[in-house]
Amino acid sequence: MAAETSNASDHLPIFFVENPDGTIDTVAGADTIQPPQTNPQLKCHHCETLLEFTAGASYVQCFICRTMNAVLSAQQLGGRTMNMLCTVCGTSNLAPWGTEYVRCGQCSTVSDVTHIYNMQGSYRQPRR
Repeated sequence: MAAETSNASDHLPIFFVENPDGTIDTVAGADTIQPPQTNPQLKCHHCETLLEFTAGASYVQCFICRTMNAVLSAQQLGGRTMNMLCTVCGTSNLAPWGTEYVRCGQCSTVSDVTHIYNMQGSYRQPRR
């Protein structure tokens, strides 16, 4: 039987990476590198600046115009938001535009905010 020979050049060198604090938690040496995960993006509904945000975020503030954008599923454009003060404790609560009820994050009071959308009986469309 012939013995198998292995050539060192056929194998990728694998090495450990030491962090500045002395811990070793990384192995390097893969022949392919996965591209870094990209964060989701949307356009600001006010100035259309492209915004990148962490997955799972509910709101993103535009770094150009400071407008708050609601993250809406399957949409490339951020949604308009409203800021509602709780009538009981005065806490500021952020909600997507079009929301009918807002629950206070501090005292859990639920407020009907449909009066915001009615101006002389007509529904105001959000500006884009």
